[in-house]
Amino acid sequence: MKLICPSCGAVASADAWTANADARQCMRMVAGLPGPVARCALPYLALFRPRVPDNERGYRGLIWPKALRLLGELKRLVDQTNVQWKGRPARPIDAVIWGVAMDRMIERPPHKLPIDSHGYLTSIAYDLADEADRAREVRHNQAERDGSLQAAVKVDRPAAPAELEPAMTMAEMKAIREKNMGKKR
Repeated sequence: MKLICPSCGAVASADAWTANADARQCMRMVAGLPGPVARCALPYLALFRPRVPDNERGYRGLIWPKALRLLGELKRLVDQTNVQWKGRPARPIDAVIWGVAMDRMIERPPHKLPIDSHGYLTSIAYDLADEADRAREVRHNQAERDGSLQAAVKVDRPAAPAELEPAMTMAEMKAIREKNMGKKR
């Protein structure tokens, strides 16, 4: 199989591209990333390519050691279960959100290229994780209000012994809520 370098146009077999130890390690790292992230990893790395000197409109290729460093940093980001940005509260995050953030960044790259850190990606991922967390909280609150959460909690928890406080019925809860709402008015 012949591969073509998108930067310089060099043509070589796939074996030739893997002759470099850093290149092999980069490919292993990309293959080890979660699916949504691995699919976007190489186009994302292209955003780090330096410009060709003399004000030409092209970009040079990324050297393998730098690509390896960037992939290591990306893997550490993606392996985290929470994301935090600029002192805001941490939000739960998964590989799907990271993949969507990378897609958005590839589709609409920043005006100043090449980028020099994963900060812009982290800010996009944080915003997406914040939206997802907000939606999850709204669903949870709605389930609490309509009583479906209580039913789910009872199924998940082992049955309480009879000598503990008896659970309130929905009618009792609604009566207390109506009483409290009347006090606010």
